[in-house]
Order: sequence, then structure tokens, then C-alpha cells
Amino acid sequence: MSVASQRLSWGQKIGYGSGDFAFNLYWQGISLYLFYFYTDVLGLPNAMAGIIYAIGSFWDAGTDPIMGYLADRTRSRWGRYRPYLLFVPIPMAFGYMLLLWHPGDMSITSLGLMALVGQLVFRLLFTMASTPYSALMARMTNHSEDRAGMAGARMLFAYLGAFSVVALAGMLLESADNDRDAFMSLAVISGILATAIFWICFAVCREPSENADDATPVTIKQTFASIKQNTPFLIVFVGIVLMVTGTTVIGKTMIYFFEYQMGDRNGAQTSLMAFGLTGLLVIPFWTFVTLKTSKRFVWLIGCFFLSLALLAFLFNPASSQNMVILNYIAMSFGAGAFAITFWGMLPDTVEYGEWKTGYRVESMIFGFATFAQKSAVALSALILGVLLDVIGYRAGATQSEETLSGLRMIIVFVPLVGVIASAACIYFYPLSPQRHADIVSELEDR
Repeated sequence: MSVASQRLSWGQKIGYGSGDFAFNLYWQGISLYLFYFYTDVLGLPNAMAGIIYAIGSFWDAGTDPIMGYLADRTRSRWGRYRPYLLFVPIPMAFGYMLLLWHPGDMSITSLGLMALVGQLVFRLLFTMASTPYSALMARMTNHSEDRAGMAGARMLFAYLGAFSVVALAGMLLESADNDRDAFMSLAVISGILATAIFWICFAVCREPSENADDATPVTIKQTFASIKQNTPFLIVFVGIVLMVTGTTVIGKTMIYFFEYQMGDRNGAQTSLMAFGLTGLLVIPFWTFVTLKTSKRFVWLIGCFFLSLALLAFLFNPASSQNMVILNYIAMSFGAGAFAITFWGMLPDTVEYGEWKTGYRVESMIFGFATFAQKSAVALSALILGVLLDVIGYRAGATQSEETLSGLRMIIVFVPLVGVIASAACIYFYPLSPQRHADIVSELEDR
């Protein structure tokens, strides 16, 4: 088991977590603005926008396990996973520019084709960096508490990245001559900043040296045999799909709600910034609660608070922008618990799989987990595209009362179903902190 057994310093945890700031400059830009970019800037039909977004996300998801398999077989003087933080960032920055490029006056079919090409190129490059980065977490240490700290640092930077994207996008959309220029400027600035941060993360993180047992990589057959018997991972996998499908809709619909229900698109930027800032503030709280209780408990209690916030939004009369923003802050409080536990649970399931089957498949575990995450994002885009057509949404037009009421139903009930279903799934997660510690101890004795 070539994994660092020594405890990590907070500097190492923060250095690792900084990488998620860079990833979220891209991820949040896509999650929060790309669907709007397709419908209201490129002018694509709702269903076409949903299909293109979903194809890109499913492509992204499908390449994650493949990338995990390849990363596990990478050997270099920098380790297995760190080289991808060194060499992929520059191509990824150019891929993001392609993703947010408006090619000018073209037919709807041509614009849709260009949007699809941008999706496929960028998503592949994103996978080439994100899957090894996630697997690096399990390789740097086998201590569950350190991993909880790494997950906390990671989520702090993730929310900081989201906050930065919202602030930057809001400023550019307000000051640029047109939305086309604003989105291209967003892509250029995000690419430059993300590349620099990826290189910092590469420099700070370290991987343990390989030993003789790692000379022969695990085969595909052994990998799937290990995952099939890894009950904790399968539970987390399903929980991720359910939770992400629901919560992604919250961010995607926010700009629509403020522009057409509240009559103030800038209010969406304020709300998104408040959403991200709340995450920054609550992540230390949820990290502390996780260390004192368990990851399973924090996931469940976070689902409870998020469900209450969603139901409150249903009955919020939306007459006051401040009340709506407070509602989104409450949602962010609950969602922050999931962000911590998601990344904290995954590396613990790696040791469980090794203990159960004798095979350590950390990169494939994270590959399949990000497959679940991105498949859920794709599913949410498909659902949103179809439901916007069902409620009669038309980009740039004055929406009817029935459409606005339908939009509120989408915002509340799609996330609520996902949140409740994920809680029912995670209830059966079997790895307590003590159970994981016993498994690690037994592996070391072996």
C-alpha cells in the first residue's frame, strides 16, 4: 500500500485544497452561466441547449473512469497524479475560451455544432486534470481526520472559486459592451488565474514513493471486482448522483429567477455571491462537526436543513429581493455539509475496497465518483431544458404568471427530490471513523 502514513500539515492540506479554486473557476462558470449563455447569448432553443450541455457532461463523465485507469498506470519522477497538474492547465485554458466563444452570425445548427465541439474539447481536458487531482487526496495520506481537513480546505477554495466567478462575471456583464465580450473576457481571465494556481498546487503537493508492490498495476477485471464488492462506495456513488442532480438545478435557475421574476438580473449576481460567501463561512463549521461526529451524520443533517430551505422558498412571496437572497443563503448552509462529506467519504472507501478484496484502486474510485457527479450535472441539464419548454419559457420575452410559477416549482421540487432520496441512501453508509481506523490498522498489519 504505497500511501503516505504520516500526518499532513495544514500547509499541505491548504496547498492541496487550492487546486479546487482553479477547478471551480471553470466548473462554476459552466454550472452557473453556460446554460444561460446557450439560451440567451447564443440564442439556442431550450431543448437544444439542454441536449448539448448533457452530451458534453456525459462525455465528460464517461472519460473519468478511463482517465482514472490511465492515471493509475502513470509513472514519472513527479508521481502518478501530479504531472497532470503541470502539463494540462494551459490546453485547458484555451479549451475554456473555445467553450465560451460566440463565433458570430451563423445558423442555429452551426452555432449548436460549435457549442458541441467546445463542450467535447474542454470537458476532455478538464477530466485529464480533475480525476488525477481527486485521486491525489487518497494517495497523500491514509488518515481519515487528515482527509476531512483536506476536504474542508478543498471546499473552502471551491466556494472561494465560485465567489470569484460570480463577482467577476457580474462585473463583466455589467461593464462590457455586450454579453459576448463579457463571457470571452471571463474565459480569458479565468484561464490565466487557474493555470497559475494549478502550478502552485503541483509544487506544494507530494506523493509517496512507489514500492515493489505497485510495480504491476491492477487489471481491469480486478478493478471492477473490487468496486463491485465495495458497498460504501456504491452507496456514496448513488448518493452523489441524487444530490448533484438536484442541487445543480438551484444554481442553474438562479439567474432566470432574478431576471424574469424579480426583474433584476444583477440581483442574481448578488445572490450567487451570497451563496458562495455563505459556503466559505460554513465550511469550517461543517468540518468541525464532521471531526466531532461522522461524515454520515453531517450529510444527513445537511439534507435536513437544505430541505427546509427549499420548502421555505416555495412559500416565499418573492416580493423582497433580500428575503429571496436569505433563502438562497439558507440553501447554501445545507449544501455546504454535502460538499464536505462527499470528498471526505470517497478516500475512506478506497481502504475499504483494498481491505475487502486486496486491490487498491484509488484513481478508479475517484474516476467513477466524478463520473457520477458529471452524469448528474448532465441529467440536471436535460431535466431543466425539458421543463423550461414544459412551462413555456422563452428567452428574452416577458414570462407569463404560469411560467413563473412553473419556474418556482422547478427550483424547489427537482432539488428536494434529489436531496431526500440521497439522504435515504446515505443512511445506510457503514463506515464510521472508528471502523475506518480499524481497517487502516489491519491493512498496515498485512
